[in-house]
Amino acid sequence: MAAVACLRVLLDGNRTDVPADQLGPLVAKYANIFLEVRWAHPRHYDQLTPYAYLLGDPGAEELDTVELAHLSQELQAKLFGTGIEDAVKLVLFEGDDEAIDTFANWSSEAVLDAMQDPSRLPPGGLLRRIAADGSLIEVPEHPEDAETAEAFRFGPTIDTAQGVWFSAGQIFVGDVLSCTPVTAATYYSLLDGPDHQPEDTETFDAACVTTALRFLVDFPILQPLIVPVSFSTLVRPSQRANYADLLLVLPEGYRAKLSVSVYDTPRAPTFHALKTIRQTLDPVFGGIDLCTHDPDFQIQQLATRAVSSVTLALPDAKPDVRLAAIRRFASHASHYRRRRIVAGITNIRFRTERELAIALKVPFLSGPGICRIQSEPVGGRRWDAEALPLIQAHAGAGMASVATY
Repeated sequence: MAAVACLRVLLDGNRTDVPADQLGPLVAKYANIFLEVRWAHPRHYDQLTPYAYLLGDPGAEELDTVELAHLSQELQAKLFGTGIEDAVKLVLFEGDDEAIDTFANWSSEAVLDAMQDPSRLPPGGLLRRIAADGSLIEVPEHPEDAETAEAFRFGPTIDTAQGVWFSAGQIFVGDVLSCTPVTAATYYSLLDGPDHQPEDTETFDAACVTTALRFLVDFPILQPLIVPVSFSTLVRPSQRANYADLLLVLPEGYRAKLSVSVYDTPRAPTFHALKTIRQTLDPVFGGIDLCTHDPDFQIQQLATRAVSSVTLALPDAKPDVRLAAIRRFASHASHYRRRRIVAGITNIRFRTERELAIALKVPFLSGPGICRIQSEPVGGRRWDAEALPLIQAHAGAGMASVATY
């Protein structure tokens, strides 16, 4: 996987005699000279704005930030002279192409705001500051300490599951868990489209961990329970730390019965983001799924068995657009097979979508057109394609559906 990121230069313009309208051109001049000399082929760079540069290194998994730290020192000396410290900051932003384009055009004030509140970053993006020694420092956050869903003030909830169906074997091979407050206007589900995803993803992610704990205690688990967690929860340091602490409530020895689905994964997650996700989740979960909204997810950038599976969440769109997304995603099947990563599609609603996905041999299928909300796991249950969707496998499921729909 080639390393790609946006380098952003931040200046304290109040500490230099250089007129404000000349700072940008001077930064661009000195930065380009530095990069032409120090960022040699096969590395490459493009100037996006006088203060933003798209950097790439096809031979590395992460950019050489020790080298880049020297740029801060050179700009400090040329623009501010001696006797002034910390007037230049360099930050590195990682994300997909759209996120990088957005970030590159932000004002310095917007970047500084995002350093204090990373929730303002473009979706899926990761921002870090390059220290003087080249180390990368996570931008600060001020989280709310919490270890349980109760501490997150989620309140009384209804715990549910939805089966993931294996098309070749016609069997449910896992259950995606969900947790819905009794006061919510609709049920929450990772599999049923944007209308059923919570706004407060951090709280939802925490609550679903407690749902997993209850299901492990209350039910015999034949196939893995799949716990949803937001990509943003895992790439933001303090949220990730809180989530890792919360995972300690899950009993040891159940890794084979637990999997995790990282939803809202961007089209091209960075190497650093994937490494962080693996380090956080591997000790607890036997399988890791990346759930994305982009049918052209950059599977080619992933190493063999980097994750267990990648799942496409179909868009809320007209039927022809949804069917086209299925075909587009399935067209990359050879890349998934080559990397031994299983492909899946969720938010399947209609028979035509289900039949197309089966015909294209997409292995894992889920959504309301496959399995509706259940009160107990259905993993391990055989179910013919002609009998889909599974409406109610257990007596209590109907009550859960009435309470949450």
